[in-house]
Amino acid sequence: MRERELVAGILEALKGLGGRRAAILLHVGGDPDSLASAYVLSRMLSAWSVDIRSIAVPLNISDHTERMAAALGVSLEVDLPDAEAYVAVDVGSPSQLANFYERLGGELIVIDHHEQGGGLFRGKVFCSTNYQSTSEMVLELAELAGYKLSGAEASALFAGIYFDTVRLTVADSETLKKVGILGELGAEPRTLLQKIDSPIDYSERVARIKAAKRAEFYRCGDVLVGMTRVSAFKPSAARSLLAIGAHIALVGDEEGGEAEVTLRQVPEMVDQLRLNLVKDVVEPIAKTLSGSGGGHASAARLRAKGGLDNILGMCLHQIAYLLGASPVRVAD
Repeated sequence: MRERELVAGILEALKGLGGRRAAILLHVGGDPDSLASAYVLSRMLSAWSVDIRSIAVPLNISDHTERMAAALGVSLEVDLPDAEAYVAVDVGSPSQLANFYERLGGELIVIDHHEQGGGLFRGKVFCSTNYQSTSEMVLELAELAGYKLSGAEASALFAGIYFDTVRLTVADSETLKKVGILGELGAEPRTLLQKIDSPIDYSERVARIKAAKRAEFYRCGDVLVGMTRVSAFKPSAARSLLAIGAHIALVGDEEGGEAEVTLRQVPEMVDQLRLNLVKDVVEPIAKTLSGSGGGHASAARLRAKGGLDNILGMCLHQIAYLLGASPVRVAD
């Protein structure tokens, strides 16, 4: 167990919801880690006499989340449920709850593992970046509470860990031990993973092609940074830029005077150069522009008012500054 005291605090807070109406909230769009955590927590809380109203996702439900919910038999809402208390899982900042946050009328408990998991929330916040996924935190919670996970619950938590560690490629030894524990508990995730990771559909393929056609590449010393613009499937587009040779991918879109940028990088940028996309890139720019952002060392998101070209340029020059090399555009 990574942080027994933290997990004990979560357990005490959740047990305090007994007999009350509660809802579980994911971040905008959701993802397998947030949904796996919410799914298992909803069943644990129900066992502790908490009246779970629903699991809700603000604004929209991502394709991955929708497919995983269908596989688990979970019904998701996009409207804020009426409840006395809310448990937000895998939510790194209030902005990730979008319009839900200002409308919350009850107690808020936040369980998270991101770089920006703490201080801005109104409510009880349980956050540690020592964990590689929220699913891992929920597994420790179940262990401490003496709650026996079913095979389906263990499979869900495996999926959450699997996707948040980039298919276990960045999993540390503690996370791999937990994967073994989930196997002992009856996890059989093959079918679930196949349903979540279904073949790329036509729209996503087009987004990737557009991303590649519009991309510009810059060399910062020995590091290649790819930048492009797409309106949908930004994480997928970022992964495609990494796949064709970029070390770091910046993929953005602009709407209503506000830009959103998805940032991704290959593992060696963290392992060898110690570059953290949240702390080193997103946070300084978000502070300068009064924006918001969060994520992980290798996968982050930035939202701020302003033109996309300007914000992409700020990201590029911040990366170049950190690498100690001026950006030079790679010729066609």
